Amino acid sequence: MLFSELPNEIIEQILLEIDPLTLARCRVVSKRLFELIDASVLLQISIEAGVDGLLVVGPHNRHLGHPSSSAQHLLDEIFCIREATVKFMPRSAWGIPYAAGNFHWEISDGIICFTSGGGDGERPKTLHFSELLAPTDENYNPFELDPTGRRYTHIIRDTGVGMADIVFSASSDLVVLLERRTAPDTGMNADRLHFRAISTGGPHPEATLPHVENTGHPLPPYSGLETWLIQLYGDMVAFLLVRYSNFIDRRGGVTVWNWKSGEVVMPFQKAVASMFLSEDQLLLVVNSDEDLLGKLHMVVYSISKGCITHRIRLPWSNLSCPTLYTYPRQSLTQLSLAQLAGNFAPDPSLDIFALDFWPVDPATGPCIVVFSTQRLLKACEAALVGQESYPVDLDWNTWGPQGSRWFPPYCLRPPSERSIHGARMIAYTHSNGFNVSNDIGDWKGMERATHNYPVILDFNPRPILRGVTDCDFDWCRNTVVRDTWKWTIQEGDQDVVIESSLPFRALVNKEEWAHSDLHLHSTAVVCTRAQSHDIFSFLEPAGRLTRVDTED
Repeated sequence: MLFSELPNEIIEQILLEIDPLTLARCRVVSKRLFELIDASVLLQISIEAGVDGLLVVGPHNRHLGHPSSSAQHLLDEIFCIREATVKFMPRSAWGIPYAAGNFHWEISDGIICFTSGGGDGERPKTLHFSELLAPTDENYNPFELDPTGRRYTHIIRDTGVGMADIVFSASSDLVVLLERRTAPDTGMNADRLHFRAISTGGPHPEATLPHVENTGHPLPPYSGLETWLIQLYGDMVAFLLVRYSNFIDRRGGVTVWNWKSGEVVMPFQKAVASMFLSEDQLLLVVNSDEDLLGKLHMVVYSISKGCITHRIRLPWSNLSCPTLYTYPRQSLTQLSLAQLAGNFAPDPSLDIFALDFWPVDPATGPCIVVFSTQRLLKACEAALVGQESYPVDLDWNTWGPQGSRWFPPYCLRPPSERSIHGARMIAYTHSNGFNVSNDIGDWKGMERATHNYPVILDFNPRPILRGVTDCDFDWCRNTVVRDTWKWTIQEGDQDVVIESSLPFRALVNKEEWAHSDLHLHSTAVVCTRAQSHDIFSFLEPAGRLTRVDTED
C-alpha cells in the first residue's frame, strides 16, 4: 500500500513518531499533510511544545491517544506556559520551609524530592515527594500527603539511612540515597549508594544489589573541606568526591556504576568536576599536572571503550575552581509519577551545560561558559573517524566558537546546582536595565556588582528561527542575541581572543529577587531563602487541569 493510500488516522500515528522540527517541515510536503497536521490537536501539541524545546512524555514516544478535551487543554496549557515564561510571570506560587543543615533536595520529572528529620548531629531519614504544581487545599502542609489527590505526593517515613544527599528518577521509580561512611579498619571512605524504590521505600526490584560501596576511592582521610555529587543518567549512577584546602588546591575523583547490575562500569578516575554527556560518555575536568595545581583541562571518558577518548583543547590554559552544571535526565518513554508537571521534558537534542570557573587570577572574577551538548558530542564523534588509538585531541576551533557562549567575569552570578534545564539556564544579573547584546559585546572589564535580577537564558534556537524579536513587557525584557562576541583574557605575556556565537534569548526580570539561589525546571523556578524554598510555577494550580490520557 502506498503512503498516499493510508487513512488519516494511521498517518497521524506515524507522524507522532517524528521529532517536532521534522514534523513542522512536513506541513509543506503536500496539501493533505498540511491540512492533517493543522487539524490534529495531537500533532499541534508536538509542534508547539517542540518550539519551546519541550517534548510531551508518553509510554509510546509521546502517543497521546485520540483528540479529546484533555488534549486540547494540554495544547492550551502549552501556549499559557510559553506566555508566562516569556513574560517571566509565574501563574502560581507556594513554599516549603526547611531547617538549614539537614535539608537535602532534588528536582526531576516534574517533582521535588526533599528530606526532613535529623538534627543534633543526625542526618535526615524521611523523604517527601511533591509535584511541582501549586496546591489548592487551604490547609496545605508540605510535609503531609495532599488530601485532594489532585497532585502527586508521596512520603517514605523512614529510609533507615541517614541521608547525606539524594538523586531520583520518578519515571524509573528510583531514588538513590548517599550514606557517608568511613571504614573502621582503614579510616578510608566507604560511602554507600542505596537504590530504593520510590513506591515502597524498599530496595529497588530491578537492582541486583541493594547498595554499592565506594571502596575504590583512593583519596586519603582529609581535614579540609569536601564536596560530593551524585549524578544519574539512565542505568548509570556516578559519585564524585572532591577535597580542597584552599582556592586552587583541589583533588578528587569519580566512579560510575550500573545501578541495575551493581557493576563498576567506570573505575575511579581523577577529576574535580564531572557530568554525563550521554549514558556512555562523561565529561571530566582533571589536573593536567599533579605538581601544577590550577592547570586543568577537560577530557571525555567512554564507558563502552573503558578509557579516555578525547582531550578537549580549550583556548586558555588555566581553569581554576571549575564547576559543571547540567540537570537530571527524564525518560522520554516512561511516564513520570507527576500528574501534570511530568508531562513536559526537555528535548535532549537542545541540551546545554555550563562551566563556571576562574580563568587566570582569582582577582579576575568568575566566568561562565555555556556549551551545546550536541555540538560537543558531534565533534567528538567526528574526531574519532579513522582513529585507532586514544585519546585524540579535540581542536577548539572545530566546534567551540559555534558551540559556546561566553559570559565575562561578574556578568552573571554563577549558577546554582540545578540552574540548567534542557536548553535554558537561570542566573542573576547586575541590573534590570542590562542590555545583554550591548553590555557584553562591548565588555572591557566589569566591576564586582550586586546581582539581584533574575534572567533566563534560552539557548533553544527554534523561536529565533521562527522570527522572535526583542520585546519589552511590564515585568520582563526579552533580548535576542545572534552576534559573535569577542573578548580577550591575558595569559602570561599573551592576549587570548575568545569568540563565541551560540544564539540565545535573554529574559531579564525587572524586579529584584531576595533569594540566594535559583533552580530551574521546564515549568517552574525553585528559589532558596534562609528558611524556605519558594516555588514559582508557570502551570495553573492543581485541579484546574487533568492529566492527559497517554495510552493508545
